[in-house]
Amino acid sequence: MIIDDEPDICRLLQLSLVRHGYNVKYVNSLTEGLRHLENQRPDILFLDINLPDGSGLEALPNIKRQCPNLPVITISAYDNGPEKQQALETGASYFLAKPFSTKNLDDLINNFKS
Repeated sequence: MIIDDEPDICRLLQLSLVRHGYNVKYVNSLTEGLRHLENQRPDILFLDINLPDGSGLEALPNIKRQCPNLPVITISAYDNGPEKQQALETGASYFLAKPFSTKNLDDLINNFKS
């Protein structure tokens, strides 16, 4: 599952994940993403931390309480130390900085499939 407000990022992630055998659902708002997580348990979650309707970073602890074994990869254009550190401390499995290459994405996905 992908929660990101940038359609191009969602499509890029979706194409990479499909190539690795995942069925992919993406939504463009935190509200919609949290609603989907109430009823579905994805294998992996890509979560933008800056969304128009809320902070993925603030939602992360609740997501991890609801789905403790769900690998969450936070995504952000802001690759600063405190934001990255907070994401990892509150349950993110990985912090992916935008822009990212398809090679980096493939390597990351392969790490979570192992």
